[in-house]
Amino acid sequence: MPRPWESIDHDHLKKLADLPSESRNVIVISTFFNPTDKLLPVQPQNYELTANTISLLTECSRILQFGGLLFIYGLPHHLTFFGQGLSTIRNDKLEMLFKYWITLDIDEAPRGDSLKPTSQGLLMFLKSKSGSRTPSPFHLNTSTVRVSHTYCPVCKQNVKDWGGKKHLMNPRGASLSDVWRDLGKIPIRNHIAPDSVLDRVFDLTRQEGAKYLHIVQSEASVKASPSSTSLAIDSASHWPADEWDNLTSLKLNEVYQGECISFLDKVSSMYPQGVFDMAFADPPYNLSKSYDKYEDTVAEEHYIEWCNRWLEGMAKTLKPGGSLFVLNLPKWAMHHAAYLNRRLEFRHWITWDALSDPRGKIMPAHYALLYYTKPGAPPTFNYSTLEGHKNGQSVLPPDSPKYCLRASCIKKRKKLNDDEKVELSDIWFDIHRIKHKRDRDAHPCQLPEKLMERLILLTTNRGGLVFDPFCGAGTTAIAASKLERDFVVVDIDSNYVRIAKEKLAAMRQHADMFGVLTVPRRAIKKIKVAASKKEIEIYLQKLAQQLGKEPSEEDIKRENPDILQKIDLIYPTRLAAIKRCRVVLREG
Repeated sequence: MPRPWESIDHDHLKKLADLPSESRNVIVISTFFNPTDKLLPVQPQNYELTANTISLLTECSRILQFGGLLFIYGLPHHLTFFGQGLSTIRNDKLEMLFKYWITLDIDEAPRGDSLKPTSQGLLMFLKSKSGSRTPSPFHLNTSTVRVSHTYCPVCKQNVKDWGGKKHLMNPRGASLSDVWRDLGKIPIRNHIAPDSVLDRVFDLTRQEGAKYLHIVQSEASVKASPSSTSLAIDSASHWPADEWDNLTSLKLNEVYQGECISFLDKVSSMYPQGVFDMAFADPPYNLSKSYDKYEDTVAEEHYIEWCNRWLEGMAKTLKPGGSLFVLNLPKWAMHHAAYLNRRLEFRHWITWDALSDPRGKIMPAHYALLYYTKPGAPPTFNYSTLEGHKNGQSVLPPDSPKYCLRASCIKKRKKLNDDEKVELSDIWFDIHRIKHKRDRDAHPCQLPEKLMERLILLTTNRGGLVFDPFCGAGTTAIAASKLERDFVVVDIDSNYVRIAKEKLAAMRQHADMFGVLTVPRRAIKKIKVAASKKEIEIYLQKLAQQLGKEPSEEDIKRENPDILQKIDLIYPTRLAAIKRCRVVLREG
């Protein structure tokens, strides 16, 4: 089928102005950039969108139908400003809502002196009616546009470990996530969205009568103004100014309890040249998660303003050459990046492609991990090639993504010397989130130690000082201790401070007794239940195949009334269980 894209160069703004309002369903903008810009760090300047780009975004919001989708293709460094700009388009009729930051694993770029820059970005925004209680509905063919399952060449199982949910695998492929790694890599030689990307967008949004527009920019979309890169922040604190009055110097390897913004203000006054070799932040995500003390439901503007305050403090307290990492959802990370791009050297928008359950429209597998360094000194970057390894003090290339991550398979293939490696890129696929209760503490967003160990090893040397303003259950401190780095961490919650200190003490005691730095874990006994989710879901799938349709409650009651009772014990609603059988139906 021929592509339906109508193409317009951005130079022809008059042609855009001639298009009727609400006349297009899908618009893709190929932003202007130099592909070689990805190979070098971006120096901090007062960046902003050009006037022509702002006009372009305004025109696109007018031309789109309500429920229409706007995709922006380009470099992550530039897209942060597009995302920030689109988020401000709001009037009494319309608003542009962020839906996804899609990472495209498509660039066959060489590795420079940092990570291999394989990713391009694809922003997705929705045009919605302003003031509506729910966003305007939009169309995505996620039930038919799927990614073929891939299988490990060693154990022959699916590369993605479904964690006991293999029965939910759709035989026609996995649902799309917001990390597209199946399009194939090509050398990116210009700024125009590749055919593979345009084809995927078309397949994903295809519907009868839809009209598509592809706009190609021919001039820079982001400019740097000559004003100072030092940004002014309201210095009026929302926290008690005297909280840290008694702090006169930093105590190494300490878990402090208190509010991090005033703590960073105090540290900045004590060490005006900076003190931390590496800083990492994994803030509350503003998603109403069950944190003990922090009210995670503040308005978006206040959340971003609050984040800017601790980002400024972290930038100030880094040593020259120090590294800063910020982990957040893409929705918030693009605002963090737009702020930090004016303050520090941009290195990478790292995509942490964490495994997710097989459900949802576009599965949210993407965590953004922003990577910056402070100007003034060469940064530390401990990455080893395939040939070299500095006494265990450098990060090695990861195993090829063709393998699965099952411990039994890894052990087997290592013995067979089946151990193909790939360069460490800006897409991290080999570290998954904590899945088992035995590895988790009483914290809603606990990070795997493997992630923190890679960051600390990559950007610090032995004896370096690591900082974390939201230490939670203490993963950063534990990883630093294992790697012979010092740490200073903070948390506002006394419960998490207690947990972190207890884990550190247990690790030291274990090391004294057994000579190994590790946090001992207690075995967790599984509670026997009348039936498992897997048993119920497999039964419902077989019933759906017999009936040729999704079973109703009456169907289930007629066939096996005991199943309904088991569903009521395990699931929040009966529908939550019943819909799991759709995978075996043609429309699943």
